[in-house]
Amino acid sequence: MRMKRGVSLERAISKLGYASRNIAREIIKHGRVSVNSKIITDPSYRVNLKKDKIAIDGQILKQKEKIYIILNKPKGIVTTRRDELNRKTIYDIVKLDTWVAPAGRLDKDTSGLLILTNDNKFADFITNPESKVPKTYLVKLNKKIKQEDLLKLKLGIEIEVNGKIYTTMPANIKIVKTNPKTCWVEIEIVEGKNRQIRRMFEKLGYKVENLVRIKIGNFEDKNLKPGEWRFLNKEELKQIAPTYFK
Repeated sequence: MRMKRGVSLERAISKLGYASRNIAREIIKHGRVSVNSKIITDPSYRVNLKKDKIAIDGQILKQKEKIYIILNKPKGIVTTRRDELNRKTIYDIVKLDTWVAPAGRLDKDTSGLLILTNDNKFADFITNPESKVPKTYLVKLNKKIKQEDLLKLKLGIEIEVNGKIYTTMPANIKIVKTNPKTCWVEIEIVEGKNRQIRRMFEKLGYKVENLVRIKIGNFEDKNLKPGEWRFLNKEELKQIAPTYFK
């Protein structure tokens, strides 16, 4: 009996930068993957990345160069590889031979900065609330926000996510500008539950009319237009996660 060491085969393929775990799982089940020349159809099969020879369609996999991309996601684009409704996805914009995945998500109606990478460890780091990598958003509300509601958001409020009640972590928030009918605020959080920003304001009686992620960590790019993307350099990665890229 093979001892449960190393990682699952589906995770190994993902870690090597060839496919997401979901895609890897399907490739394995279809008998296209071998380990040490033996076809394996169990995605949970344990492998040693340093010792075992993993191949897809007979081609041995090697660790790909790590890639880090910043995309200014336009509104109306979904953060997924395939969409059941045939909507345009981020992969219609970012076209590469190397597999990359988004580090976190932005919903269809949210625009702004989104990182794509084949470095799963880095992606897990910046999306984990314990890492405390802040994400800053510019939010347009349908009315002026009350000072008491600003305080509630700074302390943390209860919201419902996927049928469960969740207390948000304290947020940094400030008013950017107001007019008789709308209000713009800047809010910084270190977590990213499904549609969290929208849920937070809706809980307090506000409608989010526009939502843009403008900063990840201490990194921002005001020159990157919606729909444009580029590779990140080492100094920029340090701005995003200085404790990770020491």
